[in-house]
Amino acid sequence: MNGHASTREPLARKEKLIFGMGDLFIGGSQVIIAFYYLRFLTDVVQISPALAGTVVLVSKIWDAISDPLMGVITDNTRTRWGRRKPYLFMGFFGVITSFTLLWYPASFDSTGAKFAAVLASYLYFSTISTMILIPYASMSSEITLDYKERNEINGTRLFFSQVSSLIGAVIPLTLVKMFNDPTAGWLGMGFILSIFYAIPYLLIFFYTEERIPIGNEKSHFELESFIRPLRIKSFRKLLCMYFMAYLTMDVVSAVFQYYMLYYLGRPDEIDLVIGTLLIVQIILIPPVVMLANTYGKAVVYRYSIVIWLIGATVMAFYQADWHPAAIYLISGFMGCGIVGCVVMPWSIFPDVTDLGELEFGYRIAGSFSGVMTFTRKFSGAIGIFIVGMTLELSGYLPPVIGMIDGKYSETLQTQPETVITALQLIVFLFPACLLVPAFFVARTFSLDHTTHEKLRQHLEFKRGERPEDNLTAEELADMRRQLV
Repeated sequence: MNGHASTREPLARKEKLIFGMGDLFIGGSQVIIAFYYLRFLTDVVQISPALAGTVVLVSKIWDAISDPLMGVITDNTRTRWGRRKPYLFMGFFGVITSFTLLWYPASFDSTGAKFAAVLASYLYFSTISTMILIPYASMSSEITLDYKERNEINGTRLFFSQVSSLIGAVIPLTLVKMFNDPTAGWLGMGFILSIFYAIPYLLIFFYTEERIPIGNEKSHFELESFIRPLRIKSFRKLLCMYFMAYLTMDVVSAVFQYYMLYYLGRPDEIDLVIGTLLIVQIILIPPVVMLANTYGKAVVYRYSIVIWLIGATVMAFYQADWHPAAIYLISGFMGCGIVGCVVMPWSIFPDVTDLGELEFGYRIAGSFSGVMTFTRKFSGAIGIFIVGMTLELSGYLPPVIGMIDGKYSETLQTQPETVITALQLIVFLFPACLLVPAFFVARTFSLDHTTHEKLRQHLEFKRGERPEDNLTAEELADMRRQLV
């Protein structure tokens, strides 16, 4: 098995599908954590919302070190299987253990002991995620150099991500309820889904190839290794677009269960409403990729923001006396906007790593991926922390847990009006404050299809794969001014 196939070898559909399956873990685990983890900590483990949010936020201190470190490690790896795939092979075992332990219902009497157990399990999960996400994202820019093939690859990734997100949104509580004891149910749910998430990484190891020639240059782990990608102007803009969109999604996701439970009073429909939003996203991924190929990725991103903002505004002012179906229509409409905002940043990412090769003379996709991965984890942590602190300060009352006729029972408490108001404000204010600036950043993003094709041909010339340069010195300088 050769880890370095020809750069001209076209991608087979089988390889595209197998590689895209790697996002089952990424999309599914992030949605489950976003929708259920805060509630698991506050209502099952029974630690305060502030402590629950702090667990996730503290782990980002470790991620600030581990993510760029992993980027350098994978960039410097040299094996017969390539630079990225060995870590995906190891990830098979890491996913099973880490995702299962994440849902261990620590039942210590001491709050400090509960906090320590939860923090340890989350740090382990975060480390395994780093070991997988960074090589996987790096490989997405190296499995092919073709602009449209990259769009197809990332569209396939996001398709599997959204399918897994749908499963992660509607299946966990069903799996939990299969057990008589919900605490065992959460642990069982984690184990079952961990197997589902882990298997694709074995398939990727055996059936996909890395197609970028590996040079002899090696980088070192230092502050510069984290900062270096930020020297690329287009990458800074991409990070802003990525962070704003995903932080909005993470905040709204973390608060949504509380919103359905206490504001709308429709606990039995949580899965259905979330499922509606995700099904719409899955259906729209192919059209969104086609629109990106035709009109440009940044253009699709901007229009998606407008749709998302309209839906979020209506959602925040939803009234209990509206028709019951309205919540599903609003959710589906929001999905029309969210899909473009989550697909486009990762579709843009491989193109921006090519600018890194232009600027530095060799590829450091791992370092770029390290920054992107840290940004994603940080947005998720901030989202959970913000919602946790908001619930704490507004006076959130956790369910009363007890035993009735030998069976576990959970009784929801009536929340004070301050909590209800806080839920409405989060659903409305965060999309407005974050997505509007992201819209204007996207307006200045100029790495389109035509420009990237010129960049790709120039890089082929620099590698000795083309006899003549397609750019004059003046055209190259102009490209650098605009993009680098």
